[in-house]
Amino acid sequence: MVIAIIAILASMLLPALGKAKARALQIHCLNNMKQLALATHTYSGDAEEWLPPIQALLPQGGGESSWRAYLFPYVGKAPRVYDCPTEKEEVYANGRPSKNRPPSPWVLGQFVPGEIDIASGIGAVNVHWTFGGAQPPFGRPAGYENNLCRTPMIEAPSQFLWFGDGHGDAFGVWPQDRWWIWKEVGQANSPGFNRLAQGDKGAVRHNRRSNYARADGSSSLLDPARIPCDTNACWWSAKADSH
Repeated sequence: MVIAIIAILASMLLPALGKAKARALQIHCLNNMKQLALATHTYSGDAEEWLPPIQALLPQGGGESSWRAYLFPYVGKAPRVYDCPTEKEEVYANGRPSKNRPPSPWVLGQFVPGEIDIASGIGAVNVHWTFGGAQPPFGRPAGYENNLCRTPMIEAPSQFLWFGDGHGDAFGVWPQDRWWIWKEVGQANSPGFNRLAQGDKGAVRHNRRSNYARADGSSSLLDPARIPCDTNACWWSAKADSH
């Protein structure tokens, strides 16, 4: 009888404990995004208000960098800041490009070939990534796409999204780009981006929602189906009415 009662109590407590653990991991993830937002502001202050590139050609040739290397000194050279603890496979801090390749921890946060091969649990927002029209947060430099962004260009910092859970590689065709959120379906600068409709796994990571950090330094859990991207407002673009 006692064993039966214990079993009943355990069955009642386990779901609550599971929810509490999931909530703790989601908050941890949110705190990492807050650190990334703060690091971006600090970087911008040191770089004449320019935001870091989402990607650029390496100065010594032989490949490209990712946004993570630019912010690495500003996050205390801690690679786990780029990850969400809920994500168990795509973990930047592990330094593993794929399951079939050995870890490369020495490339983390460095401007070296191979750094972009490693996925992050957290992605930088560059939904409207093509030149012209909607202005992305980070963009790419002159000679690439020439659409870098400066903080004075941001019209609604309390809405403008900088970082979020996961990435835009919904169909698994861009293994080297699993560290930024982009529009894979349709013209990149057109309105109507919806991560849920696109099938981004990170968009539903936390009980059908995901974390985001904004340009004003705030962060919150958002429903992917309710993030605006139309002719009235777009939280993915520095220009509030971007389409």
